[in-house]
Amino acid sequence: MRIKAKDPQLVSIIGDFIKIYLPVVRNRDEDTVSSYRYSINLFIAYLECSKGLTFLTIQSCEFNQKNIVGFMSWLETDRHNAAATINHRLSDIRGFCQYLLKKKAISPEEYEEIREINDVNDERVIEFTWLPASDVNLILQSVRENRDAMRDYFLLSLLYESGARINEILSLRLLDIRPASGGEADVHFYGKGKKHRITPLSKEIWSQYERCCNRYHPNKNPEDLLFHTYRNGQRNKMSSDNVSRILTDCEVKLRRDNPGLIHLHSHLFRRTRAMHLYQAGVPLATVSEWLGHSNIETTRFYAKVTEEMKREALKKLSESDKSVFKDDVAFKYADDEDVLKRLCGLK
Repeated sequence: MRIKAKDPQLVSIIGDFIKIYLPVVRNRDEDTVSSYRYSINLFIAYLECSKGLTFLTIQSCEFNQKNIVGFMSWLETDRHNAAATINHRLSDIRGFCQYLLKKKAISPEEYEEIREINDVNDERVIEFTWLPASDVNLILQSVRENRDAMRDYFLLSLLYESGARINEILSLRLLDIRPASGGEADVHFYGKGKKHRITPLSKEIWSQYERCCNRYHPNKNPEDLLFHTYRNGQRNKMSSDNVSRILTDCEVKLRRDNPGLIHLHSHLFRRTRAMHLYQAGVPLATVSEWLGHSNIETTRFYAKVTEEMKREALKKLSESDKSVFKDDVAFKYADDEDVLKRLCGLK
């Protein structure tokens, strides 16, 4: 007996959206596609809980303002999701609804009602945290005792100095880091939506890269992943879970003497780098370019700190030995036209 969906067009549209439209037409990366898939599945799970619907019985008309608002409430009350997570799910569902409109599965009026749904108020700025340069140095020193100390030190150094997303770091291949003038280097990232950006790196990072290549990549295959692990004799891409374990071990060791150390996670390094750049006087537009933000409004989040915090941080950064790496390009960029051109992709 063949099982039929109540709305076969919707089933077909979901399949096209996930398998063709996002990865092929829009050139979205695997993480973005996975996010949309998870959000749509969550929405269907909500409809099953609230209305007894399933993937086979759901119809396009269920993607409406009332149900989506109810979905957001469910995420907060039943799943205890934070505002940022709820807004992320809303953005994904909005994006899919735009595709439903494109395929004429919902009307322009229905889509306009969906667009009117407001994001949940996000008060994250109150809890905004980052690491002082001294703590970054402590973390880097703590991994020197690890079994793969050279790799771990380079990984965390690169994570901090580049300000990149963890998946961007773990997706790097040998060919993505290239020498530049004056013994420095550039790293080429392909971030969200596979957008290409170039970020300058210091001499220290380039030296670490060369040492790691000599030890972990003796064949110097440019297509090899820069960071990898071995499982059952097979070389695999290092996962974000591997990085989380490294940081957890660091946190446990450091908290013995530093009980006030904040929780360590990979995104904290990106946030810390952004804040250090901003505190050092780097314009928000340049910080935005550095981080690969498609919208400078995302970067403005880093500017929402108190004047007292700014003054204290700037005082610390005024001493040259307070930066993590003494030849850090970030802290001399303003007087270096070559670095700025490289950052903006002009060289």
